[in-house]
Amino acid sequence: MTLKKELTRIAKLDHYVRPEKIAGAIKLDSNENFALDREFILQVVTEAARHVDLREYPIDELEDLYLQLARYTGINKKYIGAGSGSDQIIELLLTTLAANSKAQSRATVFVPTFSYFISRCELHGLTVDKVSLDKNFELDIDRFTKSAKKSNLVYLCSPNNPTGGQLPKKDGVELLDRLDDGKRLVLVDEAYADFSDYSLAKEATRRDNVIVLRTLSKAFGLAGARVGYMIAGEKTAEVFRSTIQSPYPVSTLSLTIATRVLEKVDIVRNVIENIKGERKRIFERLGETNGIRVFRSDANFLFVETGKKYSAIARALEKEGIVVKLLGNVSDHIGCMRITVGTREMNDRFLECVKGTAS
Repeated sequence: MTLKKELTRIAKLDHYVRPEKIAGAIKLDSNENFALDREFILQVVTEAARHVDLREYPIDELEDLYLQLARYTGINKKYIGAGSGSDQIIELLLTTLAANSKAQSRATVFVPTFSYFISRCELHGLTVDKVSLDKNFELDIDRFTKSAKKSNLVYLCSPNNPTGGQLPKKDGVELLDRLDDGKRLVLVDEAYADFSDYSLAKEATRRDNVIVLRTLSKAFGLAGARVGYMIAGEKTAEVFRSTIQSPYPVSTLSLTIATRVLEKVDIVRNVIENIKGERKRIFERLGETNGIRVFRSDANFLFVETGKKYSAIARALEKEGIVVKLLGNVSDHIGCMRITVGTREMNDRFLECVKGTAS
């Protein structure tokens, strides 16, 4: 394929559209953790900036991060690989383990799910088979497995973005068991697992074909620092760290910030529990509103179907300076929105606006 034809093909693909940043808005659209105190993060950043020497490449700082991630996850550092956000890790895995192999030309995902992954597969020329979730956004394991066994790449987002639900653990383990034949790579995206009840990370350490993706952008409030990590079998993790990943993938400052936040993990855990409490409160309040359906979530956001009230609620939120992710129609669900769980004050403002519009 010529360069011109390839650029023409790529130009037709879905692409990221940078959202408008509105000064003073209540930002509930990107699943950032505003419940984690800004002063806490600022203090960590200040301490880190005083500690590091940006004239040097990050060497010890990466090792320090691995030690803290091992403590946090309870998993030996030999199974862990770090990156500049989990997005960068996805990109590296696609380019080295999927798209570069003629045999690995098909991916299976369930939908709706994290659109970035689908877009990157399409960018690299992979055929993507999309298995629809049911009307309650639950997965038919048998139907999914049938497609997955024809693919060389399988993607499981759990908890799922944008719907919020996490696969039942027994289903997740069963899927990994069914696909444990060495013929495909299984990516389990756990960007929101810190807000859920379980992780499949330890399952990944026992298998050669499973990689669990994690991030510090959500629960740890470090979206701007761009620090992610993966957990995999020992050989996979070693090859990733030594060969696939670039020598210095994350800046010295970001590594030090991430390490110091992990050292104060008890503060983060308390905030996570507060978010889970707020998530339950918002779920119950929205569930009492006529014409609105809210779906169970294991993440730091809620997926809401507003039906005929979609336009009115969207206008009211815009008028009040409240920004949420407006999704429109998703599968057979009409007028959908994804709402990040913020501080109690932010959440109250959102609930009051919706109640005043929908009642």
